[in-house]
Amino acid sequence: MKIYITNPGRRMEERDIPKTGLRGPAAVFTNERDQEILGYGAALTDSACVLINALDEARRDALLEEVYSPEKDNFSVTRLCVGASDYAEQVYDFAPVADDMTMEHFDASHDDKNIIPVVKKAREYNPDLYLYSSPWSPPGWMKTSYQMQGGWMRDKYVEAYALYYLKFLQHYLKAGVRINALTPQNETETDQVSRMPACYWHPDIEMHFAKAMRKLLDENEFEDVKIWLMDHNFIMWHRVAYEMDDAETKAATAGVAWHPYEGDIESVTVFRKLHPECENHWTEGDNIPFLQNPSGTANAPGVMMNKDRYAMYGQSFIEAMNNGIQSITLWNLALDQEGYPNVGPFRCRGSIEITRDLKNIRFAQDYDTLRHFSRFVKRGARRIVLDTSAVPAHFHICAFENPDGQKIAVISNSQTFDSALHLQIDGKDIPLWILRESINTVVL
Repeated sequence: MKIYITNPGRRMEERDIPKTGLRGPAAVFTNERDQEILGYGAALTDSACVLINALDEARRDALLEEVYSPEKDNFSVTRLCVGASDYAEQVYDFAPVADDMTMEHFDASHDDKNIIPVVKKAREYNPDLYLYSSPWSPPGWMKTSYQMQGGWMRDKYVEAYALYYLKFLQHYLKAGVRINALTPQNETETDQVSRMPACYWHPDIEMHFAKAMRKLLDENEFEDVKIWLMDHNFIMWHRVAYEMDDAETKAATAGVAWHPYEGDIESVTVFRKLHPECENHWTEGDNIPFLQNPSGTANAPGVMMNKDRYAMYGQSFIEAMNNGIQSITLWNLALDQEGYPNVGPFRCRGSIEITRDLKNIRFAQDYDTLRHFSRFVKRGARRIVLDTSAVPAHFHICAFENPDGQKIAVISNSQTFDSALHLQIDGKDIPLWILRESINTVVL
C-alpha cells in the first residue's frame, strides 16, 4: 500500500503506509457503489494550442506525453471549443456568410494550424482520450446581437446551427479526430455583457436544438456522439431539470455539463434524484465558490501559482465526486504568465504556464491536485460510498474501485496541522498520517 502526497514543499511524494500507527477517526468503506467515472483533464482552447504548438517539437511532445500518457498523468478527457472562446488569439467562427442556411461557405480551416495537430498528438499518447466540444457563440448572424459577443440565440436558425455543428464534427473527423460528445452552448445563461464570445439560450431553444442535433447525428453516422445540456452553473439545476422533464429532449441527450462558479455542488445530487439516468460532468473550472478568494481574484495569473491551495482544490474535486460527477475538466490547459492569449475580460491562468519566451514551463496547483485523481482512478471505476460520519470537517475523502478491483482513496486536509486518520475496509484498519494543507492519494 502506498500514499502519494502533495502539499507545500511536496509534489506527488510517494510513501509506504505503515501497518500500525496512531489511531485517528475512521472513514468506513461500505459495499455500496455509485457513479461510473469517465476521467479527468483540461481544455485545449485555441490559446492553449497556440502556446503548446509554439514549443519546439521535442519539448511539445514531452509535455503532451507527460499530460496525456496513461503511464504518466493520464489526462483522459479534453474539452474543445467550436469557434472562438475568450481564450483565443482572435474572434472567429466558421460560417462567414450571413443566412447561409445550407452551410455552403462553412470553413473550419482555422483549427488546422494549431488545435487539430495538438489534439492528434495528445491522442497519440492516450488513444482513449475522450473529446467533447462546446461553442461560446453561434455565428453572429444567428443571434439578436448580430455579432459573436453577447445577444440571444434565435430560434429560426436552430436547424442551420445544427448543420453548422455537424460540419464542425465532420471537419475534425476528416482530419482524423473523432469527437465523442458535445454541448450546445457554453454558459447558456449569460452573454458576459457583450465583452466576449457568449450567448443567451432560452431553455426551449436549447431543447429544440438538442432534438435537431440528435437527428442530424443519427443520420450521419455520429449515433454514438452524446449531447450534454446547459454547460453552466450548479445554481441553474432547475433549468436542466425543466429540460429533462421533456421526454423527447431527454431521449435526445445523455446528460448535463456543470460549472462550479455559482451555487452548491449538492444541486447535482438534487438533480440526480429527479433524473437518475442522466450523466453529470464538470466541464470547466477548478474550485467551488464557497472556497474562492472573496476578492474574486482566485483565478488571476500569479495568484494560484503563489498561494498554497492544494487542499482547497482537493476539497472541491472530492465533493464533486461525492455528489455524482463523472468527469472533471479544468479550463485552459496552458496559458502564458499573464493569462494570454485572451480576447475577453477575465484574467485566468492556465493549469500549465508557458512563458511568452517559451523558455519555462510550470504546472499550477489545480493541475497537481487533479493528477491525484487522473493517475490512479481509471475509466470505468465506480465511486465507493463511504461512511464519514466520524471524520472531522477539515478532512474530505472519496474512494473508488477500479475495473480491476483495486481500491483508491483521495483525501484532503485543509488544516494547518498534520492529523491522524484511518480507513476501515472489510473490518481492517489502515492508519494514515495526513499532512497539513495537502491532497493525498492512497493506493490500497
